[in-house]
Amino acid sequence: MAATTNGNPTEDAAREFACSLGTLIAEIRRQRGWSLEDLANEAGRHRTYFGLVERGERHLSVASAYRAAKALGFSLSDLVHLAETPFSNHAVHPQNRAIPPDAARREDIVRKITGLHKTWVPQAIEATHQIVDRIDRQLIRSGSPPLVEVVELANLSAIIGNLLRETLAKGSNGRYINNEPHTYPDLISPMGDAEGLEIKIALETNKPKGHLPKPGPHLTCRYVLADHAGNYSRHERGNVVWIWEARLGELSEKDFSLSNTPGDSGKTAVIKTDSLDRLDCIYFDSRFLPYAKTRPGHN
Repeated sequence: MAATTNGNPTEDAAREFACSLGTLIAEIRRQRGWSLEDLANEAGRHRTYFGLVERGERHLSVASAYRAAKALGFSLSDLVHLAETPFSNHAVHPQNRAIPPDAARREDIVRKITGLHKTWVPQAIEATHQIVDRIDRQLIRSGSPPLVEVVELANLSAIIGNLLRETLAKGSNGRYINNEPHTYPDLISPMGDAEGLEIKIALETNKPKGHLPKPGPHLTCRYVLADHAGNYSRHERGNVVWIWEARLGELSEKDFSLSNTPGDSGKTAVIKTDSLDRLDCIYFDSRFLPYAKTRPGHN
């Protein structure tokens, strides 16, 4: 910000902030793949108006700033905070990252194993993304990098797993609750009318693993690191978590291989590639495929 006089922003400082707000709106709009017309339609103003705002030739009123913020999926306070913070090196997340309508699949398998609708897992994934976005906004507000740049990848997977477990429990309509920490399985039935469900998380093409081979129903999820607009390349990592795949099914002890991976505490039980592929794919977001070609269940 520019200098102040007697503790009050000068005219130059106020003009600088207004221009920063317009620039931020333009940045978020482009990240979402929106045209000026799209933003204008969502916010109920003319596209010429927002064109002037983004170029710094006109300043937003409070009412128009509120409309623009809501159209882009932010609260007005979040948008103002971001405009006051350098954002060129940070992800700028909308409040909602919608799941593609064709990502959910195999309702028969989901109902057979969990008794729930096929949208249960996609909705939990969407909620997990939103929680990560809120964490990132708080970090960025305080001057820190986003979560992906703060924690090690092994710890990041554990964090994503814990968040997903929580959103799955909340979205299960009481069918599942969280088990005690570090206790198998991760989700249990409070009424005892369903088998428990173990959740495994891995990055990109890595195979999910745990400390011991644990037979029973498993939900495996894998994620990639793309950018805030959902742009992804197999050869580059962004700083935004996007869960790209979920598989569901029964595993036995023979579906795991034991290994001593450097950095792990003792032996680990890794799900074998063939066993992972045999699990039914119940969620697939084709935008983020980290393989050169699709795997079984993706088509």
